[in-house]
Amino acid sequence: MSSRALVVDRPGEHRIVTGDVPMPGPGEALVEVAAAGICMSDREVYDGRRDSAYVRYPVIPGHEWSGTVVAVGAGADPALVGRRTVAEGFRACGVCERCRCGETSLCTGGYAETGFTEPGAFADHLTVPVRLL
Repeated sequence: MSSRALVVDRPGEHRIVTGDVPMPGPGEALVEVAAAGICMSDREVYDGRRDSAYVRYPVIPGHEWSGTVVAVGAGADPALVGRRTVAEGFRACGVCERCRCGETSLCTGGYAETGFTEPGAFADHLTVPVRLL
């Protein structure tokens, strides 16, 4: 089985790629994307107007999405398979002091976000940590 994705290589340049369906790693879910919205921050990524500290090219955009869990990696609950889902976009570490206090937007583990620094949902499939579902 293959999976398509829209990749923004650099501002103003994109391509459609077809490759293998990503495999969920430990603690991750593989989601088949049902829908992905386009918001102004996606346009900023494409146009090159998003602060460079908050985007890593090449990138698959898409941080506002929904889908269905189709597989899970090691350590993830297999009962998640078949579940319709969305996920938090910010990929906070979950272990630093700020995260433990519930201030995940101030995570000291470094900035990571689906669709900006991590592959997003302008694709047939994406993987996300199950703790963010």
